[in-house]
Amino acid sequence: GQMLERLAAVDTVVFDKTGTLTRASLEVTDVLPLAAGLAADALLALVASVAEHSTHPVADAVVQLARRRGLGHVHHEAVDFIVGHGLAAQVGDTLVRIGSRHYLEGDEGIAFTAAHAGIEALGAAGKSLLYVSRDREPAGLIALRDRLRPEAARVLARLRRLGVGTLVMITGDQRARAEATAAGLGLDRVVPDCHPEDKAHVVEALRAEGRCVAFVGDGVNDGPALMAADVGIAMPRAADIARATAGIVLLEDRLDGLCRLRERALATLALIESNYRTAVAANGAILAAA
Repeated sequence: GQMLERLAAVDTVVFDKTGTLTRASLEVTDVLPLAAGLAADALLALVASVAEHSTHPVADAVVQLARRRGLGHVHHEAVDFIVGHGLAAQVGDTLVRIGSRHYLEGDEGIAFTAAHAGIEALGAAGKSLLYVSRDREPAGLIALRDRLRPEAARVLARLRRLGVGTLVMITGDQRARAEATAAGLGLDRVVPDCHPEDKAHVVEALRAEGRCVAFVGDGVNDGPALMAADVGIAMPRAADIARATAGIVLLEDRLDGLCRLRERALATLALIESNYRTAVAANGAILAAA
């Protein structure tokens, strides 16, 4: 009941991109070795062997491609999970790191300067990148493409007609990639290069402006933002922590449920208001007659 009441008052909806506006399934488009003597299949096998321990959509896409190509498993030690950033594992005498640009370049100081032109070109083509290093040297890049949900633009337009004034997308993608994804959706704001720990800060900043905010997400690192929002909404295939912290969990893997939720919330509040006015009028009339 409390969630329906809040949802009727929501004027801003914030979407985490992957798994909400886009499908959770990704497709590997490019495997680019950067280290001398490292072949594309060897890079793919290395990354897939480490990534198979993760349930992230990016990891799943890499693992599935390696399996389709029949690539062998590369032995490695225990995998360290850096939540929201990537993975690390010891492979023989080499420490392999796999993850976002922020993790490898920002946190670990591993420069991918030599591949800058290729990185920019892939980003401009609307692809997201997985960065790979061996010890402290760049080893390669894996480019992936995700697809917008076919109903995304229609649902966002319908939410506007239902009184939602501001639509926001946040993503860890760089600006060119983020804007390519957002093109045609009619969003009011895109927040690119958003680190996982900053998602909740974006929601809190919007609430500080006096907005009533709903956040839609599905990842492990979406938990804080789901809790920070007035209404947290999780997709059906969301991580357990996202489902546990959300106030509402959709049961179908489609965005149409957001519109049905908003309509139900508005109708419920309208019925309550109508019944209240009717009760006041009836009681007032009875008291006046008495």
